[in-house]
Amino acid sequence: MDKWITFKGGRCFYKAEGKGKVVMLVHGFIEEGGMWDGMLAGLKKNYKVIVPDLPGFGKSGLTDVDLSMELYAEYLYEILQAEKVTGLILLGHSMGGYVVLNFAERYGDMIAGFGLVNSHCFEDTEQKKTNRLKGIEFIQRNGTQFFIRELYNSIFNEAFKKKNRKLIDALIEKALKYTPAASMQASAAMMNRKDKCEVLKNAKVPVLFINGEEDESAPMAYTLRQASYPPIADFNLFAKCKHMSVFERKPETLKIIEAFCNRVLN
Repeated sequence: MDKWITFKGGRCFYKAEGKGKVVMLVHGFIEEGGMWDGMLAGLKKNYKVIVPDLPGFGKSGLTDVDLSMELYAEYLYEILQAEKVTGLILLGHSMGGYVVLNFAERYGDMIAGFGLVNSHCFEDTEQKKTNRLKGIEFIQRNGTQFFIRELYNSIFNEAFKKKNRKLIDALIEKALKYTPAASMQASAAMMNRKDKCEVLKNAKVPVLFINGEEDESAPMAYTLRQASYPPIADFNLFAKCKHMSVFERKPETLKIIEAFCNRVLN
């Protein structure tokens, strides 16, 4: 079911499908909730699945205040309050993982488990911050078209990309509809986010990790280090996979998420 919520001056969209205990799936940077459609189709058979479009992306408008990971976490909280939900599993892809970590830090008593999909808990290095700032300046001067095409063409394994050109082009066309302001604000929010290693180390619930060994955005060194932090961790690493496990390893990713939900929620 399509639903809407007003959040800090923006009209924002989310889906809620299925019945039972709740799983929330959070998309990443210059993505929208539809990226989870393959997971939603499987999970809604046994769970209520909530999939938001973060403010500025998909069908959701921007807010009256600049985006931040804390603001995104508050947005998820408002949706869950509207749906009267606690005891859920919260999973985030890429930037969505940063949002999940902020949510776990602020509203940890609401969740039964959480997970990072092609994401990590570390703040940006100085070089990464410099690169994000250059990206913001590039979008200011040139718009998002070239930036988005370059981004999407860099986050898939080469073999997958060759076989699935139509899929990637369709994702690019969706992303080109987002405003430059949303992309620049989200970039700044990632650049300014804080390290959340302690959230993993202090986790009182199970934590799921799904990563690709070729992922440059969540590199192997980060992946292996953070997997050792939570007291209870479910670690999964795909060979010949980059940043988009949800697409590149769709059946396996769904199976892993289903198994995690079954263990934690049942």
